[in-house]
Amino acid sequence: MAVERDGNYSVVVMRDFGKAWKRRTARVMLKKPSVTEEELKNITLQLWEENGQDVDEMITVFFLPGMNTDSVAYSFGSCMKDGIPKISYR
Repeated sequence: MAVERDGNYSVVVMRDFGKAWKRRTARVMLKKPSVTEEELKNITLQLWEENGQDVDEMITVFFLPGMNTDSVAYSFGSCMKDGIPKISYR
């Protein structure tokens, strides 16, 4: 159920979890193999603005082209009610 966005990425799946602390994750397949941290922040913020207003935290899990979305991720993003996106690489 991938939904292409802006030609730069596709949302592979979006899922809610948590009871007391409501979170939503979006698995995001990037369309190009090289992205900046600023681009990842912009995607995280855009998804939060469009789909994360009703949860406590919107989490983005980024994958580079060809990566298995059931395996290790390239990067993680997070945006909470304050609207400030944060990116981390693990």
